[in-house]
This record gives sequence, C-alpha cells and structure tokens, in this order.
Amino acid sequence: MTDVGIVMPVYIQNPDFLRLALESVLKQTFTGFRLVVVIDGAMDMQPLVSRFTAGDPRVSIISYPVNEGVAHALNTGFDVLFEDPQIRYLTWVSSDNIYDPLFLEVLRRALVKGSPELGLVYSSFRTIDNDGKQLDDEHKLAALRQYQGQPKKKLLDSSIIGVSFMYKAEAAKKTGGYRMQPVEDYDYWLRLEEHCDIRFLPVELMDYRVHSSHSVSAQLTSKENHRKWRYTYHLTRLQARSRRGIPPALTILYPVAAPDPHHVYAIENIYEQTFSNYIFRIIDLSPDNQASAGLASISHPITEFVWLPGASVKHALYRMLLGIETPYTLLFGPKLFIAYMDIEYLMTGLIKHGETSISNYYTEDHSRIGYRSRGVPSVKQTLSNELFKTEALLELYQQKMVQNHPENEWLR
Repeated sequence: MTDVGIVMPVYIQNPDFLRLALESVLKQTFTGFRLVVVIDGAMDMQPLVSRFTAGDPRVSIISYPVNEGVAHALNTGFDVLFEDPQIRYLTWVSSDNIYDPLFLEVLRRALVKGSPELGLVYSSFRTIDNDGKQLDDEHKLAALRQYQGQPKKKLLDSSIIGVSFMYKAEAAKKTGGYRMQPVEDYDYWLRLEEHCDIRFLPVELMDYRVHSSHSVSAQLTSKENHRKWRYTYHLTRLQARSRRGIPPALTILYPVAAPDPHHVYAIENIYEQTFSNYIFRIIDLSPDNQASAGLASISHPITEFVWLPGASVKHALYRMLLGIETPYTLLFGPKLFIAYMDIEYLMTGLIKHGETSISNYYTEDHSRIGYRSRGVPSVKQTLSNELFKTEALLELYQQKMVQNHPENEWLR
C-alpha cells in the first residue's frame, strides 16, 4: 500500500546536492510512498528534477515561475497528497540533505505501532558540510540526542524536533497549513502537538547539510535577516502560549535615561536568551523620548515602551513594580548576561528554591548562582540583573524607599 506522502520544496539548488537528496529518497527500503517535488520559482530546476527522478512513477512535479517561499511550496505539495485517501503518513524533505535508506521505514513503523494518540515521531540526525564530510563525533551526537529527548513541554522554548520527522495525515488536517516563514516548521510543530502526542527516536536517520549555499539558514546570517527570523520565532511562541492560556512568567524592566549605543547591545542580549516567556518593558526617562528612539526599530513582539520623562531610576522602577502581574521580575542592566541560557538557569533555580529564597543572581565571576532570603542580609548590594519573586521585590523596594537608599544602589 502507498500510504506515505513526501513533499520536497525546491528553489535554487546545487545540482549535486539535489541529485543526492532525490536519490536518497528514491532508494528508501520502504517503497510505498508518493513524492511531490514543488519547484518554487526556479524553472531551470525542473529539467534536473526530471532527470534525477528518471520517470519514477511515484514522483509528481509541480512548478510555478514566481518564488513564493517554503511555506507556500509545502502547502502546495501537501494539498495534492491530502486528495489521496490512501496517504496516512506525511513528511517533507530538503533538497540538500541526504536521507538514510531506513529513514521512512523506521519513522513509519513507530507511528504504526504507536498509540492512537501518537501523531508525530522524530529522530536525531548527523550534520555534514558542503563536501559531505561528517561534522559530529559521538560526543556531539549524544548531546544532540539528549537535547532532542527533552519532555514535550520544552517545545515551547525551542524547536527540539529538528529535521527528521514523520506525522499522521489525520493530525495534519486538524493543524492546517504551514505559515510563519521563516520558522514555518517550528510554528507547525507547536500547532500539531496541540492535537496529538509526539515521540523522539534516539537514532540518526539522515545527514543535515549545514549552511549550504542556497539553504534558508545561510540566508539568515545577516543582522537584518536574523532579526526578522528572531521576531517571528518569538511571535510563534507567544501565539502558542496565548492559544494555551499560558500567561507570561517574568517581567524584565530596563530603564534608559539617554541615547547610548549600549542600549542596542542590551536589548539584543535579552532577545537572544533561550528563556522567552517574559514581558520586556523599556522605561525611557529622557525628557524628549529620544533615549529609546532607536530601539523600537529592533522589533520584538513582547516589548513595551514606557515614557516617564524626568523620573529618577528609583521612582520609575517603583512605579512599574506597582503594576506588574507576573510572578517574577528582573531589573536589567547595565551589565549584560554572559550566556544565552542565563535567565533560563535563574528561573529554574529560583522555582526550585522558591520556599527558602526570594531571588537569585550570578556571582561577580559568573561561577555560581547566589540566593537572597527574606530577612537575611545579602552580599549583593544592588538589585540589578537579579531575578526576584515580584511580591518580595516590591516589599524590599518599599523598605529601601523608606530608608532612602542612594540612587546608584538600585542599578549599577
């Protein structure tokens, strides 16, 4: 029975990469599949695809003259497959990757033998360069398996599914089409797993070509394109949490008093953090609203700008604290976080030690995380870059206001 449907979107591609990708799909041990190749605005690719597939009856080719993007190409291919009542399992493949002969067989078997609730399975993969050289040793492969094998809830933080996967057509029809380019795959997984269970298979089933010349990842290396990717990536997670009724857990406050190039580095530092379930409030204290003027151009879906002209840092932060609804608050700046997972580690640590601690922070040398307890003098003199329980921070802030602590003791 032909019950597996595959889509391969093709734009401009290295002919050798395209040949290897198509050959690897056509030589699968499981042969009961249909492959729809969608040529997305690169008409000169059609003769190559025709030659490399050599009239294989399992292959259909769709082409159109204008490049519409990966999401449109995927939807075009899957619309064809949805018309075939025999197709029960779906996947899509890239035109520069190489798929192991058992790729389809192993993924399909897991779905067939899985529970009715299981709708998607995914495996690990190897990485190769443009010459086909393997880039991973066993240590890196083991680390990737551990990362991808995290619980399902971690999908809200990062795209643990990766590039080797198969899912049920039944779940796909409930999910709808691909969208949110260039994170169309991640957005799709978040919506798909709202209809089904997912399962990781700790085995490598393909070679993923890293930053090949015409890949989407290669196009994201410029600062402007990376910012667009990051905005959509954060927006996708925000939409998923909104659908599931998950409120923000953290408010980050960042006061700016005057225009400074450092502010750009600072907000980029926050946006690159792996932890994403936050509200970022930039407080502009300048009299003319110019301290934050250049920052709004660096788009982010969960950033708010508040203008409090002439207010002191101390009083502006206190005013903001009175309106915070999240359980945790962080007063950011002027120093930056060192690592991408800094806030995530702080959140994990404070939640774990929540009964005994009101806040935590990195020590000056970043070697460990320190904790502050209610009523116990802290070795940390300022409140900057310290993660607090919001109620405890407001209480501490009010005490400091009464004691009239100097302005420079709040953020330094």
